[in-house]
This record gives sequence, C-alpha cells and structure tokens, in this order.
Amino acid sequence: MSDPTKTAWWRKVTPYFLGACLWLVLSNLYNRAFPDHPAPAAVEADGKTYVACSTPDTGRGWFHSTYYADFKDNNGQVVSLRGVEHLTVTNLPQETDAPMPTPGTDDMSYRDSDGKPLVEGRIYNWDDGTEARWKEGKWVPVKIENRVCESDDAREKRQAQEEETRRAQRKEKEAKATARLLQTCKEWEGKHPLGSPVDVWAQDGSALAGSTISSPAGCEGPLETAYDEKMKREQASLAKEYAAQEAAKQKTKSRTTSVSTHHWATANSQYAFARTIYKRCHFNVDSSASCGYANEEEAELQQGDRVEILSSKTRSASGTEIYEVRFHSWTGWMDAADLTLDTE
Repeated sequence: MSDPTKTAWWRKVTPYFLGACLWLVLSNLYNRAFPDHPAPAAVEADGKTYVACSTPDTGRGWFHSTYYADFKDNNGQVVSLRGVEHLTVTNLPQETDAPMPTPGTDDMSYRDSDGKPLVEGRIYNWDDGTEARWKEGKWVPVKIENRVCESDDAREKRQAQEEETRRAQRKEKEAKATARLLQTCKEWEGKHPLGSPVDVWAQDGSALAGSTISSPAGCEGPLETAYDEKMKREQASLAKEYAAQEAAKQKTKSRTTSVSTHHWATANSQYAFARTIYKRCHFNVDSSASCGYANEEEAELQQGDRVEILSSKTRSASGTEIYEVRFHSWTGWMDAADLTLDTE
C-alpha cells in the first residue's frame, strides 16, 4: 500500500509537461501568424535561387547535416528541396515601384493628354503600361503590390487587359486630338475671314522682321492657304523694312553703342518643365503621336539661363505661342510664356 504522504513522480512532472506542450502550441501559432519569412521570399539553395510564394518550411533533420525546404511557387505548385548544404531565405518587399515612364519613349511634359495642367498628387498612366505620380513639380514612382508571385495565367490575363486598355486609350486620345484640332481650326477661321490682316507680334508697338504669325499647324483650307501666302509677302516686306531701320540706326549711333534688339531671353521659371527646350512636335495637338512616341526634350536649363531667340513668336496647332531657341549646342522650341525677353 502506497504512502499517502508521498506524491507519485508523474504527478510532479505533469505540470511541466503540460507547460512545455502549451509553449510548443503557442509558439507554432505565433510563427504561423507572424512568420520570420512571409511570402514572397527568396530561397537560395546551394547557389540556386527560388521564389517562395508561401511561407517556406525550412529546417534540418535530427540525424541529418543538410537542410530541407518546402514552399509553393507562383502557380501554387509545391517545391520540396532536400539535402541542401547551404540554405539562405531572404524576405522580398511586399510592394514595389510601378514601371516608370522614360523621357526617351514617353511624354513627360507638364500637361495631361487633354492639354490641362497636371494635378498635384494624381497618378497618371501611359500607353506603354507605365505610371507615375505628379508631386511637387516632378514625377515620383507609384507603389504597387509585388507581382513576383503572380501566376502565369493571371499575368497573361492582366497583360491582355492592359493592352486592351492601352488600345482604347490611344484611340480616345487620337479622337480628342482630332476634335481639338478641328476646334482650333474653326476658331482660327472664324477670326480670319478671307482678306483679313495678318497677325503680327510687335514689341513696343513696332513690328520686327519675321514677327508675322502663321496659321495653326495642321489646319488646311482656302482660308489658311490665302492667309499664309499673304503672310509670306508681308514677312518679306517687314524684313526689308527692318533691314532699312537697322541700317539707319547704325549710321546714327557710334560703333560702340549696342543696338537694342530682343533676340535673347531668360528662363526664370522654378519648374524644370518650364525651363526645358523641346522638339517642335511637342507643341502639336497630340505631342506624343506627333513625336512618334519618342523623346520630346532637347535640353533642360537651369534657372536664370539665357537662350538666343531664333524665330519670331509662332502659334502652334495647340494654340500655344512658342519661340525657336538655342542654348549652346542645343536648338529647339520653348513656350513663350515661360521666357522673359531681355536686351543684348
């Protein structure tokens, strides 16, 4: 008969055993809820890298010197690795930067496809699937979910949908560009009936050589033809008049006296896009299509840089008044509103 004053050994160890079991259960639940390597993760096994799209189960057997790893790939297939000598698991970011547009292939000007100023904080998309956010006067990346674990079927479906969306967007942009051009032509023709005087840009009330303004690019018709022919005649007349005026000035002024001309300007804008020299096609109604979806920028100036004016003020098809300018070896066009004329 057992001694009632003595406690059996199993009664003593039972609380410890139960505590150990509880600790194991809680530890397992915690690791499942907060894994050290949540998907997606990079698994490098003996020099070969895999992408784990589930939390990888890794470890080493009781009587083995090598490692094992079990996880699922992007298509949900289980990958089991055994006998791994060197195993490294690295967490991959949950979010990545969306593909950014590039100046060489995308229109990254300061206006949207409708010609309106960009809105602070808004995300804009391009036809090639890239996107960016306009923030504080510059383009910044957009964060998206990491697609490294996107299945092959889901990727093909997404890419097909994106291509369909891009085609629809291109078609819509072309339709809008055509409508804007028709509206521009209609407004111009309403202000320039047959026989109307040629538009002339003048400085201080006096017309300068080459200062006549042509009809909008892309507008064609009898009114535009008659107007442009008249403009050429008046331009030639202004050139002769200007040459005569300059000759007279040279006779009355000393050789050391500088002639006041307005053939230089300063780029003073605080925004980089307003200090950029563009190709001529940038100022057409649909700049991206007109430039062949290629880089529209020639050079970006620093605030305070001076440029040489090579042409008179010209009205583009989009209605923007522009100058042809030169800065060192770069030649292109700038918005007249972004320049401050100065005197040599």
